[in-house]
Amino acid sequence: MSAVTRARQARPAASGSVRARLLTAGLATFAEHGFHGARLQEVAARVGVRHPTLHYHFGSKEGLYAAVIEQAFADWAGETSAAVSTGLRGFDQVGALIEANFRFLAEHQEFVRIVRHEALAGGGRLEDAMVAFIRPFLDRAVAFLDAEIVAGRLRPHDPVELMALCYGALMTYVSDARFRARLIDEDPLSGAALTRHREALTALLGAALTPSSERRSASPSAGARG
Repeated sequence: MSAVTRARQARPAASGSVRARLLTAGLATFAEHGFHGARLQEVAARVGVRHPTLHYHFGSKEGLYAAVIEQAFADWAGETSAAVSTGLRGFDQVGALIEANFRFLAEHQEFVRIVRHEALAGGGRLEDAMVAFIRPFLDRAVAFLDAEIVAGRLRPHDPVELMALCYGALMTYVSDARFRARLIDEDPLSGAALTRHREALTALLGAALTPSSERRSASPSAGARG
């Protein structure tokens, strides 16, 4: 039985507001200290409840961590599912996915830090949740990219490697924001910086993925020549 399943079965979803506040506090605490450094007493104190209340809802530190991860991945999966349900084609759909995921990660920086903590620690506690929530989206995205490549709406590229590159680019930008701020003397999470980076990444991928015929027809000079 996985930690996620044990967390679900630990207690019924009573007192939802308290449970939600504990999840928010747990997210912040795990992001700051990692799993091993986080203390349940700190989580309970942030919410203003006693330690036994936390155990009532989640059963254990592992149960709280699993619930925090499950909630974050469910929110992320929901964001990406909405982006792929628009009926867009070709690079328009790719661009919509980049925007949705970039927005989600920029708004959930604590989740990004937890993912990075797990990556450095070996990822054992995170792998089950990641597979459960991200694999269906990955399979759907790869199938879409394959179909668009066959239809000629995208240039041929390995869709799995393309998804890995996008994941790395988006996750690293947010996780390394503090270092980037010191490097270029600008808050990389400001609205202007986020927009500029998203547009740069979208333009770069667009140049790599959009068929040359579409790029020519979309350019202003192409219309002038016609």
